[in-house]
Amino acid sequence: MLKIQPLTPERIAQMAAGEVIDSLAAALRELLENALDAQASRIQVELWLQRWQIRVGDNGEGIPASELEQVARRHTSSKLSHPSLGFRGEALHSLAQLGSLTIQTRHGVDPHGWRATYNRDGELLHQQPAATALGTVVTVTNLFGEWPLRRQELPQTRPILTLLQNVALAHPAVSWQVHQDRRLLLSLWPGKTLQDILLQLLPQLDPSDLRYLSIQQQEADWEILLGLPDRLHRPRPDWIRLAVNGRFVQFPELQRVIQSVFHHTLPRHRHPLAVVHLRLPPEQVDWNRHPAKSELYVHELATRQEQLRHYLHSLLSPGSGQASRRSVHLIRASEAKQTYRISPNPAQNPSTQPALTGSLPPLKALAQLHHIYILTEHPQGLWLVEQHLAHERVRYEQLQQHWQLVEPNFPLTLEGLSPQALQQLEHLGLEPEPFGPHIHVLRRIPLALLQEDPQGIQGSLLELSRCEDLPSAQVAVACRGALRNGIPLTLEQMQRLLDAWQRTLNPHTCPHGRPVYLALAETDLARYFRRRWSICDRPGAGQGAGSLLELDSLGDRFATQVRQTTDASALRPKDGIKPSPL
Repeated sequence: MLKIQPLTPERIAQMAAGEVIDSLAAALRELLENALDAQASRIQVELWLQRWQIRVGDNGEGIPASELEQVARRHTSSKLSHPSLGFRGEALHSLAQLGSLTIQTRHGVDPHGWRATYNRDGELLHQQPAATALGTVVTVTNLFGEWPLRRQELPQTRPILTLLQNVALAHPAVSWQVHQDRRLLLSLWPGKTLQDILLQLLPQLDPSDLRYLSIQQQEADWEILLGLPDRLHRPRPDWIRLAVNGRFVQFPELQRVIQSVFHHTLPRHRHPLAVVHLRLPPEQVDWNRHPAKSELYVHELATRQEQLRHYLHSLLSPGSGQASRRSVHLIRASEAKQTYRISPNPAQNPSTQPALTGSLPPLKALAQLHHIYILTEHPQGLWLVEQHLAHERVRYEQLQQHWQLVEPNFPLTLEGLSPQALQQLEHLGLEPEPFGPHIHVLRRIPLALLQEDPQGIQGSLLELSRCEDLPSAQVAVACRGALRNGIPLTLEQMQRLLDAWQRTLNPHTCPHGRPVYLALAETDLARYFRRRWSICDRPGAGQGAGSLLELDSLGDRFATQVRQTTDASALRPKDGIKPSPL
């Protein structure tokens, strides 16, 4: 017969250690969080994966010599008064259970450092003086030496690198040096924001393709960094990352918010780049959802979801002065065909971004190109807007906002509907009724479709009958009824389309994820024509008193040439006309 027996203390300790530390990356996570809790500003990591050995050194507060005896014992922690990364406890004790633990440390109260080694129970074996700087160096060797099942495969670099990236993003003020088998794996200098660290981790990114927002509230501080959907997206959701109070976690409730906001702004099967850090008071976070503290409970979750949704929509609304990396590439391609090259202006800072305004600046329609593109004047340059995609975005958001079903004021019939099409229309609430052989009449249609003619409404309803769900139906109807390329437009029609497009929530892309516009910045034009110029108006003068002041980059750097002026006195220094810096 099976007999119920109490577990031995040794078995209990091994089970607890195995729950928290199940891999070399998990062991590294524990040591990194200990270093950060010690207020370290510089952390060095050394990895020997084939030897199952790690070493983490920091310049934090260090451990006093009087506490070394109990630092690795069970049920001991220094985080009871300051649980900055969520109290878990027993990290060093678990590492002692799973490997060989050595600590070399020096605290400010001690005249010199100490080196201590521990047995499997976390008891101090040996302690001796050691020459070391302020801070702590923890070394774990022979990890999982007595757990052969954990060593069936060698540790992989990718999860370790992901861990290091997340910790660095959550703590941008820390500098990092990471070596694997004595070769440099990662080196990061400290920054002030998420963006400072992300641009080091992904140096191929262009700062103009990112949007950053930092909001400080009474009970919740948000730091959000995302890539514009028409320029940055991933084949996997590996760069949807969320942190709470300094630790990146699995937070499906907020991940779904991010994915819903980016839905129909990205190409099919693509995912956004979005990094979010939420800081809450400790009493509003419950870390006791997972032994590794990778999941958590948050108070007022619905409020946090709505806040995040609002901030993401604000970031996706383009602000004034936004430059496009595509325009820079076009300029460079044109320059390559010439016999000269133009060096970029070192005084310009490509990472400088305008303040977020939450809406598009005024746009003025100038002309239509090939009956496809609308040439648009922007306060900081020119935009090319694809008329079909812009109208598709307008129609899609109108369908979302005005999908309520109403009764049409004229009979509306459809012929030849299949059983699947009838089922889909019923699922959408359109209530088709038999009206004769293979004919059905619809008593209710979406309000947004009333703007179309009867033939257009029938076509849209047939499109609805072929879709699997409501979101795909709205996309299909928006695309079908959108203005087609090749149709000539008057300036008045182009301006009305631009005005409607400016009012959309996500003007960057169409519902299928294609970019709607190409921005060509005024500074790019100046660089291509090898000019540095500025436009000023003479104070107090009427319309037309503007002066264009040019600086020739090939001739005398201090020579000026007036191209347009109505009054020579407009060039006097007292009128405030100054050349742009070379």
